[in-house]
Amino acid sequence: MAESIETVIRSGVFVLDGGMGTAVQAMDTDPIKDYLNRENCTDILTKSRPDIVRAIHDSFLEVGVDAVETNTFGANRLVLSEFDEEAATWAYELNVASAKIARAACDAAEGQRFVLGSMGPGTKLISLGQATWDDMLDSYTEQASGLLEGGIDAFLIETCQDILQIKCAINACMVALKNIAKSTDDIPIMVSITIETSGTMLVGSNLETVVHALAPYPILSLGLNCATGPELMEPHIAWLSKHWDRPISVVPNAGLPEMVDGVAHFPLSAHAYGVAMKRCVELYGANIIGGCCGTTQKHLEAFIQQKPELKPKNIDHLVPSVTSLYHHVELKQDTSILIIAERTNANGSRKFKRLLEEEQWDGLVDMAREELAGGAHVLDVCVDFVGRDGVADLDEIVGRLAQQVDAPIMLDSTDANAIEAGLKRAGGRCIVNSINLEDGQQRLDDICPLLKQYGAAAVALTIDEEGMAKTAHRKIEIAHRLHDLYTNKWGLLSSEMMIDVLTFTIATGMEADRKLAVETLDAIEAIAKELPECGLLLGVSNVSFGLKPAARKVLNSVFLHEAVARGLTAAIVHASKILPKHRIADDQWSAAIDLIYDNCKDDFDPLINFLSLFEDDVVEEEAIVESLPLNEQLQKYILDGKKEGLEDVLEEALQQWPALTIINDHLLAGMKVVG
Repeated sequence: MAESIETVIRSGVFVLDGGMGTAVQAMDTDPIKDYLNRENCTDILTKSRPDIVRAIHDSFLEVGVDAVETNTFGANRLVLSEFDEEAATWAYELNVASAKIARAACDAAEGQRFVLGSMGPGTKLISLGQATWDDMLDSYTEQASGLLEGGIDAFLIETCQDILQIKCAINACMVALKNIAKSTDDIPIMVSITIETSGTMLVGSNLETVVHALAPYPILSLGLNCATGPELMEPHIAWLSKHWDRPISVVPNAGLPEMVDGVAHFPLSAHAYGVAMKRCVELYGANIIGGCCGTTQKHLEAFIQQKPELKPKNIDHLVPSVTSLYHHVELKQDTSILIIAERTNANGSRKFKRLLEEEQWDGLVDMAREELAGGAHVLDVCVDFVGRDGVADLDEIVGRLAQQVDAPIMLDSTDANAIEAGLKRAGGRCIVNSINLEDGQQRLDDICPLLKQYGAAAVALTIDEEGMAKTAHRKIEIAHRLHDLYTNKWGLLSSEMMIDVLTFTIATGMEADRKLAVETLDAIEAIAKELPECGLLLGVSNVSFGLKPAARKVLNSVFLHEAVARGLTAAIVHASKILPKHRIADDQWSAAIDLIYDNCKDDFDPLINFLSLFEDDVVEEEAIVESLPLNEQLQKYILDGKKEGLEDVLEEALQQWPALTIINDHLLAGMKVVG
């Protein structure tokens, strides 16, 4: 009985074919007749010269490869339309015919051989605004459907340059599979990206970002192809081997191309290729080996003749993360909490709302940069307010932020359509804020499919049909309901869910509100123990709503400190307005603690006591740095965590003390306070 392609791939070393373009160039073709007056459109050879395409497949199968790729690298409507509209109409039939040619070649070969449906990156990238998600999805879905009709065994989304393009192509494959009542269990999806000599993809994404962004998707394998030879790929394959728990593919060029008499020449010999590929299998556990530009039948034969046994990889599992287009950020920070900026929100910042109303897009991007400079890891982006088109606004602002600001984005909206518009423009892996049970399961039913489709994490608010949970008991109960639906009904991971236990102001003076903060803290501690894989999130500043600015800063800071001690892992805050303990006066700290824990006594009201410390609405004036002795100036820069002006002070200090004295006697004195 024939085995599935996934079973064969997982059982040993699986060998793909070599460069289709290189093989075509070695054939005797007419540049006009055979290309139907469409120069360099190799995909059209399926229509004009199917005999050539079949001969190339046969030649690779004869040397013993396990699979061949269809001649469809650019056979999608978006690419073909660049030649002319007539060519674009051939997309579906080219994919069907190419798959059938490859299928016939494999069926005629000795033993079990497989057909991979090649889907290239195209010539337009969503992240750069050159194509829309919807147009690319339609184009790829048509291609994937044609490949399925032609009889492929797996999809190969290859030479990828942009995370959004990969996500779009994966979704297209899943749509095409669903249309014929099949799944990735029947026809798996394989992905191969291109890392340039710069060490990143074309749009600037590094390998770690790609891996974290694609980890949620049901793809069989991930690897590298094209761009470079195996030597420059090796560091990336080494990293992938330690962090990717599925099969890894290595499909290099035959070295970096060199121009010889105006023609690209690939210098890597067949023997050198075989040695390099054997090394990838033995050292890094790569088990899908093939060749890209410049590789011939001889290259693949050189590897097959010495193909080693596959050894298991030692995997360091990925830490759950979200990403920008360029880098990843762990959802649970090792030494701190995940800080989510609160001011890129039309409901939380008058300035952001004004700039949005005026469509001052550059100003909004500048605000995002300021939030990151203040210490935020993630941007909470909300454009919801009456009179604006949230779908259009999120499309515009997320498209700009994704390219210009290196931070993951939390999409914050009550409109599922607006959320999806943002997800279609965010190249990295987003967080969606939020899901809840206010309308029963309806919000989850609207949002969870988007989380799966775009690979996003989520914030779950402890709200149900009765409203916002205020007691610890209700918060815990709702958290468990949300978690059960999120994981069991929708098949999403606990580690990619942040539970917002909610907090409310304790500054009203009403008896019913006095214990709201401690109820929140108790809930955090309980949920952290009962659902340890989930993150725990708070919009911290709600606790101080109604107080004067100076009092809010202190109360927010103390409350955050207590929440972190109880198990909080993330907070939506204005990071620059959170003070460390050593910068809050002892009496203010104690008063805030009394207020948070409602330490009432017969003759003592913690709210009145706290307010009395801020009657003038001023925080104790900080000492002017320049007026302090030089050693205290150095210490204050450490305490305040500021850089501006530090270089000048260091230059002056170096006139008095050696560098090691400055470090050991003065800077370390400040660091001991900060911890």
